[in-house]
Amino acid sequence: MPRQDTVDFLTAFAVGTVLGIGATLLLQPEETRREKVVRKLKPYRKQMEKSYGKLAKNVRARTDATSDLTADVIGAGRELLSDFREEVSEILEQARAELKDLVEEQASSLSKTARKTRRRVGL
Repeated sequence: MPRQDTVDFLTAFAVGTVLGIGATLLLQPEETRREKVVRKLKPYRKQMEKSYGKLAKNVRARTDATSDLTADVIGAGRELLSDFREEVSEILEQARAELKDLVEEQASSLSKTARKTRRRVGL
């Protein structure tokens, strides 16, 4: 009978193993949608981190380049504005000089007319 005991023992062991595995599978909590997505995206995580690192590095480099370009543009704008102010100043000076000449001419002609009028009136 020892052989029968060994077969019974192995059968009981196999049945217990199968029942244990079945119970483990049945009692295992179901995976949520979030966990499924996280599990599927896990292999891509390192790649995304590397890509993010490269992106951040490039953005910093572009920011420096942009700030340099901005400084150049601002400098050029200031220079143009200075030149424009100088030209406007010259134009205004010329206009003032012309107006002054016109006023002096009109004043001299008025004084001539006033003298003639005084002579006629007898003053």
